[in-house]
Amino acid sequence: MAKALYNLCKRNGTVMEYSITGSEVAELISCKKQDVYNSASYGQMIRKEFYVEVVDRPLSRTKDLTLLLEYDRVCREILERCG
Repeated sequence: MAKALYNLCKRNGTVMEYSITGSEVAELISCKKQDVYNSASYGQMIRKEFYVEVVDRPLSRTKDLTLLLEYDRVCREILERCG
């Protein structure tokens, strides 16, 4: 199963780490995974000095059908042009 990726940011907006998983964030700043998910979902600060931003999330077949269909169309077009 694919995991969402987050940027770990300081309170002043400086990004400390780019594109890491929730587990990695929790390990890096010694907090609970639930704190990471609350920060991403509700904008809560973690230990009053950090927050996370969702930068990538897994695709859902039902929610992202248009995007998946466009990806499929482009892939087929590239394959046809290349041989």
